Amino acid sequence: MSPEETLHAVDPNYAALRKGCARLSGDEARQVSELLSLHGIASEYIEYSGNIAHIPLADRVDILTLKGVSLFTGESLDRNALAMQTQELTQGPWKSMLPPVVVLSPGGCESIAINFSETALSLEWQWSIDCEDGGQLTQRFRPQDLPESATQTLSGLSYSRRLLHLPPFHDGSLPPGYHRLTLQCVTSSDVGAQNNPLIVAPAQCHEPSWVLEGQRLWGFSVQLYSLRSERNWGIGDLTDLQDLIRLAIQKGASFLVLNPLHALDLRNPDHCSPYSPNDRRRLNLLYIDPAQAEEFYANASLHSAEAVERRLSLRRCLQQHEAINYRAVAELKLAVLLPMFSYFLEHHLAAGSARAQRFERFVAEQGASLQAFAGYEALRWSGFADGVDDPRFTLYTQWLAEMQLEACQLLAADLGMRIGLIRDLAVGGDGGGAEVVLNKGLFCERASIGAPPDPLAPQGQNWGLPPLDPLQLRQSGYSHFIELLRTNMAHCGALRIDHVMALMRLWWCPRVAGRGTGAYVHYPVDDLFALLRLESVRNRCMVIGEDLGVVPPQVREYLNSSAVFSNLLFYFEKYDGFKFRRPEHYKARALAMVANHDVPTLAAWWNCADLRLRNQLGLIPTETALDELTQWRGVEKRQVLQWLSEQWLLPPQWQGDCTLRPFDNELCAAILRCCARSSAQLLSVQLEDLALLETPVNIPGTSTEYPNWRRKLPIALPELIDSPTGRDLLSGFALERMLPEATQARVRSQPAP
Repeated sequence: MSPEETLHAVDPNYAALRKGCARLSGDEARQVSELLSLHGIASEYIEYSGNIAHIPLADRVDILTLKGVSLFTGESLDRNALAMQTQELTQGPWKSMLPPVVVLSPGGCESIAINFSETALSLEWQWSIDCEDGGQLTQRFRPQDLPESATQTLSGLSYSRRLLHLPPFHDGSLPPGYHRLTLQCVTSSDVGAQNNPLIVAPAQCHEPSWVLEGQRLWGFSVQLYSLRSERNWGIGDLTDLQDLIRLAIQKGASFLVLNPLHALDLRNPDHCSPYSPNDRRRLNLLYIDPAQAEEFYANASLHSAEAVERRLSLRRCLQQHEAINYRAVAELKLAVLLPMFSYFLEHHLAAGSARAQRFERFVAEQGASLQAFAGYEALRWSGFADGVDDPRFTLYTQWLAEMQLEACQLLAADLGMRIGLIRDLAVGGDGGGAEVVLNKGLFCERASIGAPPDPLAPQGQNWGLPPLDPLQLRQSGYSHFIELLRTNMAHCGALRIDHVMALMRLWWCPRVAGRGTGAYVHYPVDDLFALLRLESVRNRCMVIGEDLGVVPPQVREYLNSSAVFSNLLFYFEKYDGFKFRRPEHYKARALAMVANHDVPTLAAWWNCADLRLRNQLGLIPTETALDELTQWRGVEKRQVLQWLSEQWLLPPQWQGDCTLRPFDNELCAAILRCCARSSAQLLSVQLEDLALLETPVNIPGTSTEYPNWRRKLPIALPELIDSPTGRDLLSGFALERMLPEATQARVRSQPAP
């Protein structure tokens, strides 16, 4: 079967689309490309090799099709559809004086573009701003006195786009925030007024004093669910997090980097990736420690001898497992949370107690989106068990989760942590989850976020997460994006934005395998970064942008100008793809990680356990490929030894050619200490690396092939952090982060042995 026949067999519609695009005339192809650009669909990008990759026209048109815009009937171009779509996007914005939302910020967009008909230019107008704090600003003007930026003729009528500079914006009397702008004609009642949101953003994100002082902090990276303890319910929870905070502060840590805490779909417990959640605005109720809630102890039905013995038996069994049994954990916790909820209804909500009033304030503050989420969950759980299909059960458990998470951040602050919790915002949500289902039209459900082809994934990557439609996002006034930021900036000192490039562009691909590989779709980057800065300042929350891999230089320019920290990874910090970067040459405004959830642990990397496992799973298809990768790993290991030697940190027993020597505590301590010398202001170490663990928590590119997101830490926290081995590994690491710069400079100036 030929490639064309194979493609037709997989997807005849896409095969016809390819043929139709190939038959377009030069003028038709140009017109189609113009429409694609209006939709933000890119024609090219810089790939991993540094070369420019041109995206086939058929793949770009296919993305438009996924958005619900069809330009072809079979293999024939629908010229009427092309003309109507182009007209709508080019002429539509002129039919309204103001865009759906106006976003202003110093150094960015500082003027408002207003469309006036030719007859309205000489009339007198008034703009007024109803400020968020209750104040009002107003001024009269004539459009003809404003600078013109563009013109357009529609149905014989001439329109002029004029730029309105707001004087209060420049002298500081219009504060950052969410305001309302009203335009009204003073001299004619025939011209309608317009009232739209006006958002004013600061120039930079929140920067605590220690950032401006150049201090260097360190902390732990932790997958919360992986924590072991003698008291948890088979999964790490928010009480375990409090215990970790107490241990970490004793060692001098200033923060904890967490995995996304987003709500998962507990009806499908095996779908447990925190990066493919049910709803990014809500918390995973499995992180609740029921024993921390008043209703747990007050409900006598939970404390009969039989109930206690059964619960303790199940907990001991789940605690002993090496991997999390999400289904069993969910059943165990729901069996307790439901009676707790019934008790709350009877003894608090019905009685209007002070506790019930706190609950009702929380529900009111969270607004309609939480109510919609609760309703969605109730429908999903219908018929499962008494109580769980009551929307108030979801409201109650979200309240408990939020209170317990807040207690963790308050504890961190009380104990003196400079940052405390660093939360993580995933790039998308599951296509069947509440976030997508409850926002119909905002997400493109036929498409998926992914990545273009590269040597590790020659067919490209498809993550199964529907992307936000940038046109609809802007039309909605960015309300969903704002809510995502607000809910995830709660109860933390910093927020890590996974795949921060998504604020500028995302790789869209068809969710159906076998079609085109996809294309980049651009987003309103200026507005999104402005909103990020505004919410960062309002929530006093630092921002870290995950910019690993191939990222356009413009994205890093936005990070730098907005005071957003970058994200670095030890394995990838090399000068030329070969030699490891000296620690003093790391970027200062960055969170540097020794390792993270997407790469092997230090022990697995050194011992090549990750390569052997990928070979067993078929991700490295041949023994020849495995041998080649193992040989290259040997080159990298020699570079690590040289890197340590240049810093006078290479242990004596590791002198010479030791690349075949198994990883041990001494080499781990040396690598951690060398990383600690990094000039990056934030540095984290994984708990897994303190245990010299080889087993990965996640293998990118796998789903059913490997039990991702289930592996627990091998020992409890005190044994891991406060054991003699843990103290040895952390002592030099913490010491290096506390050394003054002058001492660091003297160490670096010494010649390598």
